[in-house]
Amino acid sequence: MEANYNKELKLGDWIKGKTRNDEWVHGYIESVEPFHPLVRMKVLFSDNTEFVGRVIRVEKKDIEKQAPLNNFSEAELLNFIDLALSTRDQQWFLELTSKLKRKQNIWSLTKKESRL
Repeated sequence: MEANYNKELKLGDWIKGKTRNDEWVHGYIESVEPFHPLVRMKVLFSDNTEFVGRVIRVEKKDIEKQAPLNNFSEAELLNFIDLALSTRDQQWFLELTSKLKRKQNIWSLTKKESRL
């Protein structure tokens, strides 16, 4: 991974990288420790299943920031909602269900307009 001490990492950023033991992790930042080379991340995907759903500390030099994805299908949102439930992440669950409701409302309006 490229050293990214100079990159602006903040709460909620999506990141991916490797742990000290070379385990692949992907998730988002729970907290950034100022003046310290570590961040705390909520792991959503990993090749070490024991990490999934947990908050771990990783070195900034071993991670890279990911561009946020916003245009999810209804099926993808439902999968993420299941993941949020299994990891007991209430904030993410609420955010995802809100996006799903908006998507379903748009879909409903589109279907009504096509019938007119």
